[in-house]
Amino acid sequence: MFEGKKILFFSISFFGYQNEIKNKLIELGAEVDYYDERPKNSFWYKFLIRLNKKTIKSRIEKYYKNIIFKTQTNDYDYVFFIKGEVITPKILKSLQDKQKNAKYILYLWDSIKHRQSVEKLFPLFDKILSFDANDVKNHPFLHFRPLFYLDTYAQIPLTQKRHKNDIVFIGTAHPDRYPVLMKIKNYCKSYNLNTYFFIYLQDWRIFYLWKLFSKSFSKAKKSDFNFEPINKEEIKNIIKNTACVLDIEKVVQTGLTMRTLEVLGARRKLITTNSSIKSYDFYNDKNVLVIDRQNPIISPDFIKTKYQEIDKDVYLKYSLGYWLLEVFS
Repeated sequence: MFEGKKILFFSISFFGYQNEIKNKLIELGAEVDYYDERPKNSFWYKFLIRLNKKTIKSRIEKYYKNIIFKTQTNDYDYVFFIKGEVITPKILKSLQDKQKNAKYILYLWDSIKHRQSVEKLFPLFDKILSFDANDVKNHPFLHFRPLFYLDTYAQIPLTQKRHKNDIVFIGTAHPDRYPVLMKIKNYCKSYNLNTYFFIYLQDWRIFYLWKLFSKSFSKAKKSDFNFEPINKEEIKNIIKNTACVLDIEKVVQTGLTMRTLEVLGARRKLITTNSSIKSYDFYNDKNVLVIDRQNPIISPDFIKTKYQEIDKDVYLKYSLGYWLLEVFS
């Protein structure tokens, strides 16, 4: 279905996932022009976009005006947005005036509660999908589609040997996640579990902002965090040598995180605070342990017992290739 199709693709820059999506589309036969949804990715630019993007309205409009001019002679089959964090209805209408024949698709990689301004865009898209089942229930015109794992995770061999790490966490810190992480880290220490925690913050200034404005960061130390991202190959190698991966979702969302699907792809066990995972077709209590945020208890037996492989069709359903087929179908 992608052979010879022209796609104009907008996404925020997010740990290289946008490049993986673009490359997969090209591998499937599409011609893809990709642009970052944000004009810039500096700390302050991201901060202003989330605080009130009206403060940089003219810069955003200029950025998109240049893209619209540059691509106006291309006759795209699809215009594809992930998140829709920056684009405004006015800019999107200007794009549609130039790309009248394209089908417009939006994938929500965040809960609507977290980005309420995105609702203004809904009437302008032909198809909207979300990773959050609750958002789909509240907005019946949305299509439910969880995230995906990259092919590289499917290449990790399934081994039942004793792993170097009992439990690993790799992810971004935020106020409702950090205190839970500290509880679990201390719990693991008291039970002599081998752990690796990579708690990431995009900028050292974010640490001090949280320190000032969030009670959950009052006792946080700068040394608890990493300010340089870890690359995908490192993550893959860490997970390869790990029995269980820890995931803690944001309180405002029920959708499964990218890490959850990567753990599925790698065929490793998952420890999560997201109880909604029990409704998914790949859920198996031998592979997935749901814990309480306030009182996390991790059974040593869960770590020691073997991973149970899931149905092949269910497994493939969450790959990037199948994700794209469903998004564009």
